[in-house]
Amino acid sequence: MVIDCFRYFGFKRLSEVDQLTVPEYELLIEAHSLRVVDEEYKRHEQAFLNYQVQAQRSAGRYKTKPVYDRFEKFFDYDKALARLQK
Repeated sequence: MVIDCFRYFGFKRLSEVDQLTVPEYELLIEAHSLRVVDEEYKRHEQAFLNYQVQAQRSAGRYKTKPVYDRFEKFFDYDKALARLQK
């Protein structure tokens, strides 16, 4: 428990660990586990987007061109902001 507190939760002193109750520790562990899954999700999403942005389409015989020739075609920032402001 003590090592986990120092390693994962940023505790700096043993007195901090001593004040921690078992239910609080269990919540910290659960939150940390969820954070790890969130980070894994972000890595996989980034890998997918890296693959997607490299997509090519046919542009004639033996030729291809990028599906997304501009960043704005790949991600419409203004549209994403508008969705949040509704």
